[in-house]
Amino acid sequence: MDDIEAELNAASNIYGNGEFDDNTWGGSSVKSSSSLLPPAVCPERPKETGFHKTLRLCLGSVRDAMLHHRWEDAAKYISHYTHALEDTDSANQLIASEIVWRLGCEILHHHPNSKPEDIIDLYERMKNFGVKNFAKISLDHAFHLLVSSQPEEARRQLSIAESWRYGRQSAAQSQDLNLIRAYRGFLDYITWRNRRSTADEADHHDDSSNPEMHSYFRQASVTLKEVIRHPGTWDPFVLGYIDMLEFYNDQKGAEKVLKDYAYDKAFPANPNAHIYLYEFLKRNDAPKKKLMKVLEILQVLVPSHKLALEYCPLLVDSEDDGNLGKALQVIMDLLEYTSWKHSVNAWKCLWVVVFSMLQRHLQDAVQQEWQKRSELWLALHFRTYHAKKDAQVDRDLLLLKTRVLLTFAGRNPEYRKAATKLISGNNVDD
Repeated sequence: MDDIEAELNAASNIYGNGEFDDNTWGGSSVKSSSSLLPPAVCPERPKETGFHKTLRLCLGSVRDAMLHHRWEDAAKYISHYTHALEDTDSANQLIASEIVWRLGCEILHHHPNSKPEDIIDLYERMKNFGVKNFAKISLDHAFHLLVSSQPEEARRQLSIAESWRYGRQSAAQSQDLNLIRAYRGFLDYITWRNRRSTADEADHHDDSSNPEMHSYFRQASVTLKEVIRHPGTWDPFVLGYIDMLEFYNDQKGAEKVLKDYAYDKAFPANPNAHIYLYEFLKRNDAPKKKLMKVLEILQVLVPSHKLALEYCPLLVDSEDDGNLGKALQVIMDLLEYTSWKHSVNAWKCLWVVVFSMLQRHLQDAVQQEWQKRSELWLALHFRTYHAKKDAQVDRDLLLLKTRVLLTFAGRNPEYRKAATKLISGNNVDD
């Protein structure tokens, strides 16, 4: 209900607060119950007209009915609130149209007697009335159709919206229309993927005998290629486009798309972009240096990402002293996140890194990194109660941490003493 609250609070800037009484509608049979939530904090305007006061009270009634799931009452109130669409002030009218659209759809979704046609009718009416919200309403309409298992109708509605032109209004909604174009292309991709699955089941591994499938590929690829050129976060659309390019063995094209998506400075920082590039390179047996370059950036963006467990072995296998030191930093950074504290794989990785450094006589580098973190790590990982918890999680975890601690700090009296007792089966408190 958070989105609904936001809409109601936005409207209250115009219509004042949402307080009302049972006599608002002149003895109407619709009764309101007192809300457990605080009313919207919006002072009543000193020059508020009777029309606007009525709308404000009506909106408060809608709010209360929805919050208490009295959908039939909410439907009656929202039908009265549609008079707000007659407001002569264009700003008020725009907000009112969005409220009727959003809250009206929410009410109809929950109303026990509503029919699918009722929701469709509301969408069509609000598209014609609220031209300033045309693109948003069209996109919401398409989502409703998808949830209702009507992908073809959703695609048709998106195609109609994509070709919509209304002077300056279409230019003002260019970003929303671009999103509509993206989803229309994505639905073409979904259709292509379904056709591909059907062809695979029939043992047709190319589309030469399936011109319809290739037609959807052309439509989807042209649209998605154009959309993802614009700076933004386009994760599902990029994945769909890459899936098609890989199917047609265009690995070079796919790699270029993923590199542009990950490295173009015009795009917002997006860890997923680097994950997709890494997974693609790994699938295509790229050199380890390429993989390390991608994971290096990902580790900076998300030090706690699970791919750190793949990055460290690559650094160790490089047999470069500098990379070994980097691996130690990466895995210790990972273990400073609570979600990784009890990961046996993470501690195994740390031990492999430390052991590799000791074999290459890099004890000083190990101790230097430990000294920078010792105060934090002793408090975070190596107390008596940590040993108890580690023993409960996994005996191997207790052994690994004991071995690591011995390398880092020698015979730490607290954790090692507790671990020794637990390993021998004695009570730590004895």
